[in-house]
Amino acid sequence: MPPIALWLIFACFMCVLLLAAIYFFRVRTVISYRRRADRERPDRADSEYLPASVIVYSQGEAENLDRLLHSILEQDYPAAFEVIVVNEGESADVRDTVSLLRADNPNLYLTFTPEGVVNLSRKKLALTLGIKAARYGIVVLTTTAAEIESPLWLRRMMSSFDREGKVEVVLGMAYVDPTEDDRRGRRRRAFDYVADSFRWLAVAIAGKPFRGTEYNIAYRKETFMRNKGFAHTLNLHYGDDDIFVSEIATRRNTAVELSDESMVRLRQGNHPRIFTERVLRHYFTEGFIRRRPRLLWSLAGWLQIFAVACGAAAGYAGYPNMQPAVVALVIVLAMFGLDIYIWRRAMKALKSRPLMLTIPWLSVSYPLRKAGQRIKSKFGKQKKYTWD
Repeated sequence: MPPIALWLIFACFMCVLLLAAIYFFRVRTVISYRRRADRERPDRADSEYLPASVIVYSQGEAENLDRLLHSILEQDYPAAFEVIVVNEGESADVRDTVSLLRADNPNLYLTFTPEGVVNLSRKKLALTLGIKAARYGIVVLTTTAAEIESPLWLRRMMSSFDREGKVEVVLGMAYVDPTEDDRRGRRRRAFDYVADSFRWLAVAIAGKPFRGTEYNIAYRKETFMRNKGFAHTLNLHYGDDDIFVSEIATRRNTAVELSDESMVRLRQGNHPRIFTERVLRHYFTEGFIRRRPRLLWSLAGWLQIFAVACGAAAGYAGYPNMQPAVVALVIVLAMFGLDIYIWRRAMKALKSRPLMLTIPWLSVSYPLRKAGQRIKSKFGKQKKYTWD
């Protein structure tokens, strides 16, 4: 066997070994955390739960709002809570929906953002109005794009907050129902959503939070006010779930909640247009975050590409001797087997589509897709600044 083939096989093996280490310390950590969250219920007396203000961001979707409000108002929560709906602009349908429910739920309130607002993020304005109107010290945020399936959602999201104020931020999770997406590219979108979610969940669990999800997040009102709200990103349409989180979340004051009851279902989360807009938006806003996982997570994908390249090169360098090609093939197949084993468990943990044979290709090509999306987010025509 030629020496160059040996070195290439060694390089291929080392790539797979490093990849396994990244999977162990990042992906497996989230899977284990998710499993423990379901197994280890918070053992707290009802009297220890704090009052909460649930802020619901709406864009006029009265039908979705009605379903969401029913699920929130019927929460099994031992302490006082209120629900504040903040709608973008005036909407007669939204007003009627809230009025009907308010007759039996005096803890339900409605406010609108003023019409004609320019050069300002309408969503950030809406959230700011809702948070400032909150009477309780902890706000739990969601939107009408989410569906709350468990009556214990609020209890789980609030279980980490203590009276001493040690925990200031709780990052929840929104999963995508795979049955809602039957369009071309659904497997790719399902894989990318889970991989992107594991990217920020893994570092948050490791004590370096830089992002959450706008559909399921909670923090203290005092923390919001101390940070002057979204004052640092008023020129951006978005950033309320990543730039803002990176500003207020730290190792000591942040908890991650991944129990089954705490997760919300994201409606049409993998619709091609919605999925693309969400990905490009996050890549653009993450450019304003200094402490985000640039190297380690990207390294995993590039290691796979390099391993495949080294394996192919080893087979070519050793030809006509087939031994290098066989050894390289075994190593690459072992890597693909590792991909399938890890990512199938990851997909199951986040209630996503149960993929199998497509996982190796989706995993190897993931960094290439991300690189393309990163470039598109910088030069694309999607709305970025408030004057766009």
